[in-house]
Amino acid sequence: MKYTVLCKFALSGASRTEVIEELLRLFKIGEKSRGLLAGALDVREKVGATVVHSGIALPHCRSILVDKLTIVVGRSETGIPWPEEKVNTVILFVSPVKVNSPQEHNKFLGHIAGKIRKFGDSIAAAGSEADILALLGFQIEEQGE
Repeated sequence: MKYTVLCKFALSGASRTEVIEELLRLFKIGEKSRGLLAGALDVREKVGATVVHSGIALPHCRSILVDKLTIVVGRSETGIPWPEEKVNTVILFVSPVKVNSPQEHNKFLGHIAGKIRKFGDSIAAAGSEADILALLGFQIEEQGE
């Protein structure tokens, strides 16, 4: 299955919090909702940082603030402390809170875990947006107005 994602290469944030906020700006939600999601993701990260492979972080949560599984991939050449280990690739996702969302959330986690197990080093070292998205089985969401 292909997942549709938003993407931002050349992240400018220098901290986990800044990068999460930068990636959330791509979500098609209001500023207040973005702030609430940033808070939920920050709490999740404080419970346990989501570094899932050397160089790759997977911050995520479930929320009533999104209507569909929303995924954004970010990349930083300089790396981001997460919290002690540096990561270059961030795959942030938020699942909706609906009747079928636990299954959708778990299905996506299974998909991404399988891709990282199989291609983790290649994902962490990918040199282009196209390469990383192909390795992850993602396609770009068109940014229509």
